[in-house]
Amino acid sequence: MFMLNQVDDAGRSVSLILQPLYMGLICFFVVAGYFLPSGGYIQKIKKRSKLLIVLVVCSVAFPVILYLWLWVLGQPSTLDDLWLSIVSSFGNQSLFEPLDSPDPIKVCYSAYAYYFLWVMLWSFFIFYAIVNRVLADRRLFAVTLLLLLAAEAVLVYIGVKLPFDSTLIPISVAFMLIGAYLSQMRFLEKLENAELGSSRTWVPLILSLLALAVLVYLFPPGVKFNFAYFGEYGGMSAFPFFIEGILVFIIFSYVSMLFARIPLLSDVFAICGKYSLALAVLHIFVVMVVLALFYTLPTDMVFPPLSAVQTLAMGVFAVVFTVGACMLVDRRKANRKDGAPTA
Repeated sequence: MFMLNQVDDAGRSVSLILQPLYMGLICFFVVAGYFLPSGGYIQKIKKRSKLLIVLVVCSVAFPVILYLWLWVLGQPSTLDDLWLSIVSSFGNQSLFEPLDSPDPIKVCYSAYAYYFLWVMLWSFFIFYAIVNRVLADRRLFAVTLLLLLAAEAVLVYIGVKLPFDSTLIPISVAFMLIGAYLSQMRFLEKLENAELGSSRTWVPLILSLLALAVLVYLFPPGVKFNFAYFGEYGGMSAFPFFIEGILVFIIFSYVSMLFARIPLLSDVFAICGKYSLALAVLHIFVVMVVLALFYTLPTDMVFPPLSAVQTLAMGVFAVVFTVGACMLVDRRKANRKDGAPTA
C-alpha cells in the first residue's frame, strides 16, 4: 500500500480503495488497547519492553547494514547520510519545524513504519496509567476522550515536529481507550461466535458502513498520519478522524470474522499477524537491500521508479521473505528448547 499509494495536494489518497485500507492502520492502536496485559502498571510496561529493544536495535543496526551494503556495491553514500538515517529512525529529524515540512531523502533510511511504533510505545506509558480508572466511570471516559482529542487539535494547531513524533500520542491513547472499552464489551469474542444467519449480527456492520460513508463524504480523512494530518480542517479534523477510525475498526473486524471462517485463508492471515512487528520494521529494509542490487538508490525519492507490477512484486516478496525468515528462527528456537536437531 505504501509503495502503490499516491497522495493529492489535499493529503487524500488518489485511490478510493487504498484510502479506507490506510485507515486500517489505526486498528493497531485499538487492538493494542483491546488486549490489555494483566498486572500492575510496571508489569504492563515490562511486557512492552520488547518493543523498545526492537526499536533501538533496528534504528541503529539497519541503517549501518544498508550503509555497508551500499559500500560493497559501490553505491554512493556518506557518513552524514548514515547519521541522518539513524536520527530519522528515532523520529528526531527536523525537530520543531512545521509538521508538513518534508525531510530530505536518505539512502540508508529504512524506517518508514518506525514513527508509528515509537508513538505506540510512548502511548502505552499514558494509557496504562489511566485505563483502569477511566474505564470505571463512563463520564470520566467520555471527558478523557474529549480532552485527548482537544490536546491533539492543539498540537496540530501549533504545527511543529516534536521528538519521537509525539504529536500523535493523544489521539493514539484515545484509540487505545476505545479498544479497552470494546474489550470490556467482549466485542471481538461476540463477533467471533456470531450467527451468520441472524440479522442482529449484521446491524453494527451496516450502520458502520453508512456512517463511515457519510463522514468520509463530509470530512475526508487524510492519509498522512505521520504528519499528523487528519483532514482538511486542521486540528479539528482529529474529531471526525477519530470516529472514522473506530468505524473502520468495526468494519475490519467483520472482515476478519469472515476470513477466519475460511480455513486456508485464515491460516495465512494468522501467520502474518503473528509476525506483524517484524513486518513493520523489516519490509522497507528488505526492499532496499534487494533493489540496491539492480538500481542505484536515488537521493530524491524513496525508491527507484518502478512499474506497478514491480512494486507489487517487491511488496509480496518482502512479506514472504520476512515471515519465512521469522518462522525459521522460531522453529530453530523451538528445536533447541526441545533438544531436537536444528538442521
